[in-house]
Amino acid sequence: MENLQTYFLNFPQFAVTWGIFFGAGLLSFFFLLWRDRSDFSFREMFEHCVPFNVLTSKSFHMDVIIYVWRKLTDLVFVAPGLAATALVSSATDFGLRSVFADFSPLGINYVVTFACTIVMLIAAEFADYLVHYLEHKVPALWELHKVHHSADFLNPLTSKRGHSFPLVYGGIAAGVITGTFAGLFMFLFGISLVEAVALRAVASKIFTIWTLDPLKHSHIPVSLGWFDRFLISPHMHQIHHSKVERHWDKNFGTNLSIFDWMFGTGYRPERGEKAVFGISGYSNASLQKFNTFKGAYFDPVMRSWKAIVAQVRPDVHAKPGAKQDPPTFIIETQKRTEQGAETAGSAPAAIGPRPPSPASNSGTIG
Repeated sequence: MENLQTYFLNFPQFAVTWGIFFGAGLLSFFFLLWRDRSDFSFREMFEHCVPFNVLTSKSFHMDVIIYVWRKLTDLVFVAPGLAATALVSSATDFGLRSVFADFSPLGINYVVTFACTIVMLIAAEFADYLVHYLEHKVPALWELHKVHHSADFLNPLTSKRGHSFPLVYGGIAAGVITGTFAGLFMFLFGISLVEAVALRAVASKIFTIWTLDPLKHSHIPVSLGWFDRFLISPHMHQIHHSKVERHWDKNFGTNLSIFDWMFGTGYRPERGEKAVFGISGYSNASLQKFNTFKGAYFDPVMRSWKAIVAQVRPDVHAKPGAKQDPPTFIIETQKRTEQGAETAGSAPAAIGPRPPSPASNSGTIG
């Protein structure tokens, strides 16, 4: 069992990701070929599986650059989160042992292991949900998180498209929440910190495969059917990336949708409902500024700092009699509000199969 667990954890995630991505692309292509009774074409098959120009797409090139950069640097930024997990879990275990000095650890079996695994997963998912929600609501965090939403189409590398700073505050939040439960299990069952964290890792990988995680950042709108009630399907996450007004700030969960339904942010798209990728208030041309290393890493930090200053000391740069321009996030909020008003005043968008928009690579299946 231990060897199986080790093999499962060490199986290359890269192979799983791209295997599912291209496998789903081929399956959907042949389904559409059969449904439409069309003639087979290698070119159309390739364009269906990879609906963007690998050579000329600046968005894809930036995805690659950020992916490589994060492979080289992520360890530095996740270290505070790992430290928080170790510190909080050890403190929780020590505190409980100090209070209940005569307590002897309970026996551990498969049922207990399964229960602990589920609890650790739920704790981690709640931490992810909370941080993700705040990233959309707190201006300084949104400026950093905006990099992830700046992609004008989605592919598996887009999952890594993001600033590195969120790994710090996100990791610390997850460390505090999951570390508390890890410390509790260390006290109750005598397991080690490594074993407690491994339970979460196993559960996370299982749910990553179950929810078809590689397709969440893709053009293939797959639903999980009944399981959408507690899992985030690829189509649900694609809706999260949409700049269509009714899709704003929906589906913050990573693997579980239970917190979205609990807190009113859940949205289950209809079959064939389209997502238009990008950021509301940004034209396709203005999104290109995120496709440079400066635009993806340095500019967001400066805008985030300005947002903090604007919140803490709104008059810090003010001159007597001078009229200040509002911060970026205020301008964006105004644009979102205006766009929402325009959308509300027009006829509801039809939900169902339709030709893909030039501004999006979203397609429909069925």
